Amino acid sequence: MKKNYLAIMMAAAMALSGATVYAGAEEDKGYNSTFDVASAGDVTLDVMITSLGDSDGGPFLRGVMEKYQEMYPNVTLNPVECSMNELYTTLITQATSGTLPDIFTMSEAYSANCLEMGMGIDNLADLLGEDYMNGLLDAAVENSTVDGHFVYMPWQNNTTAMVYRKDLFDEKGLAVPTTWDEYLETAKALTEDTDGDGTVDRYGSVFAGTRNDSAESRFQTFALTFGADFVKVNEDGSVASGFDTDEYKNAMKTFIDIAVNEGVSPAGFVETGYSEAYTMIAADQAAMFFSGSNVLGGIYNSNPDMRGKMGSFPMPTAEGVDPVTSFSSVGMTISNSCKNPEVAADFLKYLTSVDNSIEWNKATCRLPVVKEAIDAIVAEDEAYAGFAEASANAVIYPAFAGLAELRDASGECWQRVVSEGVSVDDALADAAAKAEEAVKTYSN
Repeated sequence: MKKNYLAIMMAAAMALSGATVYAGAEEDKGYNSTFDVASAGDVTLDVMITSLGDSDGGPFLRGVMEKYQEMYPNVTLNPVECSMNELYTTLITQATSGTLPDIFTMSEAYSANCLEMGMGIDNLADLLGEDYMNGLLDAAVENSTVDGHFVYMPWQNNTTAMVYRKDLFDEKGLAVPTTWDEYLETAKALTEDTDGDGTVDRYGSVFAGTRNDSAESRFQTFALTFGADFVKVNEDGSVASGFDTDEYKNAMKTFIDIAVNEGVSPAGFVETGYSEAYTMIAADQAAMFFSGSNVLGGIYNSNPDMRGKMGSFPMPTAEGVDPVTSFSSVGMTISNSCKNPEVAADFLKYLTSVDNSIEWNKATCRLPVVKEAIDAIVAEDEAYAGFAEASANAVIYPAFAGLAELRDASGECWQRVVSEGVSVDDALADAAAKAEEAVKTYSN
């Protein structure tokens, strides 16, 4: 992004006066600091990061904040808790009342609204610096950018891939499936009665089927692997949904078949959420499940013995569809009302340094977006390799305010088929109509 006029004039003035930009000495601070924080005077920053309330991420974040304050005694960082589910309404209230914290969590789900309401600073990329920006995944930078504006600094890499019991694949001589047909055959090979009592006790697959954003966003990725788009931007800039396409219908029917009809997934699909699914993996009751990398944390915490037994691979696709997955990220931005944006940016760079990104992964099993850190994490634990590989084929969805409603229409579709006995075709027709109505509503 181009440097703004003020930044250019300040740089020119410093050059003329013989001043130099403080390099912060990455070698003595352990991160790419480009601002003299110690000479900034007394600074207080309110830091609202949703993970502060997490049992794993919270202690890590507070520890990083304490270390930063030890490096710079002139800086006070006030942690402010806010759950992800309450983030958007909280930010709207704060922006309206002029009480936004100096640093706050942001994701692509709200980035367009953040830009429209002017919540964040305009020159975030300039404050972070070219060297820092070049160290991030290209997909992450694209995902954080709206209409040419770099809205927030990405942090958590939410690439979707398949986690699986690598030890069982090795034991049975199974190859990693690349198509959904191969996936089904692999799931059948892994579905078995392990104790010989006549009842299946390990299934090859488990899908999340609850009617909430967690399961519905997973189906959005599943649909991508069939060439189906939830949201399409036409050449004239208008938006349309892909619910009425053959690709979407194929995705929905296959999703329901594998989850319910083929006998390769546990019963109770519509009541199975994210936590129930990874618990089944941890309990040796299922062998494959697609999610973000943080699912490994859930599995390991539930059953530490699963460390060393897990692996990951990119999402299978329908025949004729190129490898593809979804990418999303959660990160932080700096409020437009922050009085010390340079210090705020410096702290964010410290928080997401290579070393801290690696430690964040150890605490939460989430992948970062810092390329050097990802390489180190995969080298340490190959269970993350499939997520890293999948990142190369991740697509970025266009910002669309009605996406949650489109997702809910898809969830209602499979819920009605499974729970109410509605035909797939009738449920699909109703979902397509609701998607079309949502597109009209949010396009006006």
